[in-house]
Amino acid sequence: MVFDDTARMLAVSWVLFEGFIKKEAARRLECHRSTVQGWVSAYIASGEWWTDPVLRNRHADNVIYDSHFLQAVNAVILSDAEQLIGNIKDFFAFLSTLPGYRDSYKTSICTLDRVLRAAAFTYRRLYRMRGERDQERRMDFARVLTAIPRRCIVSVDQMHKDGAELRRRRARWLGGIRYDYLSRAEKNMLRTSTMMAVSYETGVIYCVTTQTPPAQNSEDWLIFLEGLLPTMNELAPGLPWALQPETCVLLYENAPIHSAEADAWMAAAGIFPLRLPPYSPDFQPIEEVFSELSRLLKTMHYAFPEEPDALRHALAIAALTVEKIGTHFEHCLMEAIRNMPELACPEGPWREAFEPLPTERE
Repeated sequence: MVFDDTARMLAVSWVLFEGFIKKEAARRLECHRSTVQGWVSAYIASGEWWTDPVLRNRHADNVIYDSHFLQAVNAVILSDAEQLIGNIKDFFAFLSTLPGYRDSYKTSICTLDRVLRAAAFTYRRLYRMRGERDQERRMDFARVLTAIPRRCIVSVDQMHKDGAELRRRRARWLGGIRYDYLSRAEKNMLRTSTMMAVSYETGVIYCVTTQTPPAQNSEDWLIFLEGLLPTMNELAPGLPWALQPETCVLLYENAPIHSAEADAWMAAAGIFPLRLPPYSPDFQPIEEVFSELSRLLKTMHYAFPEEPDALRHALAIAALTVEKIGTHFEHCLMEAIRNMPELACPEGPWREAFEPLPTERE
């Protein structure tokens, strides 16, 4: 929620002119003490109620103190977790119309993480809840995934970088004193969208990085397939998986850009399409590859600050070794086995591959 000028004026007056401590002023307004501290500091520095009077507050930094909002979030999470994950904007707009919800409290999608933490939920828990509701479908997919040799699978997905700054502006010093970074220059990442395909034995087999807004459409997906499919092999009908050629299966998620036209194109090219179940990133090896690529991009930006962005992206992609990508395929295979009760149960043949969960916290 965003407090108006009157609320900010009251908090500043209580602290500066009436002798209230910041904790008491925060308790009266039902906000955090650090929020009141920010208002007081801004008023002392500029004489204004807002840090930037032109922009005012562009995000809801105190929504976690709205009891009506938290109750609504908790109800939606328990009843329909995928709605929270997939339709965040509509979800926030719907919450603002609930009875008892103050019209002056404007929410923003950037408060989602704080709201989830306040409601004792995380993204990982949401995905686990969504997976448990569709566990039978995940088990069926796990059986298919374990039956296909890893050398046959090509994992493909897209990653977006929003061009954020790579340095922290503030840090902590002795005694919790905050100070500003002054010696390190700003290093903004290029805003890019990357589509990549990786395999178990070859590593990165095809990759396209474009300087575009963080969104892709079905046309971009078709253009990507036009360059990828000639590098793959055709599936031999009737042969068992052990005799099939490598890189003949395309593993991809259920994103809206993956159109029926693209599926027909893959079938005409002799490629076996394998779609992931909804909300199952643990079966997709390239998810871990993109996580490693993000870390490498930051490293390259600091190691080669004067080089062009295209070169830094190329160096980061070249640093993705075949061995490392192979371990990501193995991790996803183990996750698939974990979802097969006939293999991973206490009496199954793979029971020794998984460490038991601790019964007590250390």
